[in-house]
Amino acid sequence: MIDFRYHLVSIVSIFLALAVGIVLGAGPLKESIGDTLTSEVTQLRQDKADLRAELDAADKGTSARDSFTAEVAPQLVSENLKGSSVAVLTLPSADAAVIRDTERVLRDSGATVASTTAVTEAWTTADAAAQREHAALADRLAREAGLAAGGSDAEPLDRVLAAALTRNAATRTGGPEADAVLTELADAGLVERDDRDTAQADFGVVVAGLVTEGDAERSTGVATRYAELSAEVDAASRGAVLVSDVGVAGAADAASVVRVARGDDATAAVLSTVDDGSIPMGRVSVAWALVQQRDGGVGHYGLDEGATAAYPPVPEP
Repeated sequence: MIDFRYHLVSIVSIFLALAVGIVLGAGPLKESIGDTLTSEVTQLRQDKADLRAELDAADKGTSARDSFTAEVAPQLVSENLKGSSVAVLTLPSADAAVIRDTERVLRDSGATVASTTAVTEAWTTADAAAQREHAALADRLAREAGLAAGGSDAEPLDRVLAAALTRNAATRTGGPEADAVLTELADAGLVERDDRDTAQADFGVVVAGLVTEGDAERSTGVATRYAELSAEVDAASRGAVLVSDVGVAGAADAASVVRVARGDDATAAVLSTVDDGSIPMGRVSVAWALVQQRDGGVGHYGLDEGATAAYPPVPEP
């Protein structure tokens, strides 16, 4: 009986409180509550309008700065790399526009684009039989090119390709016959090359895209292999820059070669990176980063995590 009375009192109390709230809301507090809600809605609408205006202004400013930088870029980089040659190496999923604009800024800087070579997805195949075939091919090409087996910890394929594309005047004046090596790598489905006769270049530029191959572990592993290849291009040449657009496009649900390279202390100490290659500032940064590499420096530039500055030091006139 006590339990029933307890529940009955509780139910009555709830309905009484509800009734009182309705009466107050419809009576003495009606105008106060309504005025408060109206004021808050009005303020939220104003905040939204203010944020939209700020965003529009920021977009307008960014667009104007990008247009200005694109217009003056040829003058900004003019003759910075005069007399130098550059091998452009593109990785799977690299954006075609970034590749095109990177080559353009290199030419504007006075450099010669000695070759453009595209690495295929077969370079990082997970198939064991294919891996054995590629390793055998790399070992044979390395022997024929006179690349000492104990001279580097890098993957043999990386060493062979880097040595075919670039030369380091500080350590050697030549290397493997570039055309012959690239022809064999192309026949094996590992690279796609342009129609030019390949001449070894002074510098290397590696253009990367976001890696979305397989699960997160697989993607990170592939990105790591590409970072190692980029580091080997740097080792085989007078300097190299790894460029992508992760600082603009983001890397959600994907692995970034640039982030992996920056995350490895040994690689970050020698290989320069640019993460905003899809915008004019990033394109200028590629040329200036190569100048810095030529002069013995290294840096990481752009808008993404790990960047040491937005752009490299401005070269001396």
